[in-house]
Amino acid sequence: MCRELPLFLAVLLLPCLVYADTYRCRDANGYFAYTDKPCAGEDSADDASVVSPSDSNSRTEQGNFGGGQYTKDLAPMRSPDAATQACFNYMNTTARFPDPSTSKLLSGTKKWVSVKDVGGRQMVTIGVTSKNDAGMYVGIQTFDCLLMGDNVTVNTGEYELL
Repeated sequence: MCRELPLFLAVLLLPCLVYADTYRCRDANGYFAYTDKPCAGEDSADDASVVSPSDSNSRTEQGNFGGGQYTKDLAPMRSPDAATQACFNYMNTTARFPDPSTSKLLSGTKKWVSVKDVGGRQMVTIGVTSKNDAGMYVGIQTFDCLLMGDNVTVNTGEYELL
């Protein structure tokens, strides 16, 4: 038993030795993301902080969203445009959420992209939360939808971005 104790301690302490810095960065909408690279605007202590493994809040804050709110407490996006709503409807049926009836559209943005053999098209990026198998809301999941030429219908076919 005494010979196994050093091996047990080594295995127990290994995560502390391998741990890399984790940065909590706030985006323009006030949402937090966790990354292993320093934030772009690192000069503000409020926008970028290193989360230590001994920080008792680091595990729960990853489930938080924005200013300490859980995703279940966030209101759905108000009055999304037709393209954003179409993207949400499409993803709600194809993304295989455990309980699609609990999905909430939290954000939506559009940008222009170049598509091979087609040219410029708009892409909608949406932020969605939904309950998992355990009945708890997960964090924000983002999905991209390429729009057809009418800028309202979601392209369900194959495409390649340039």
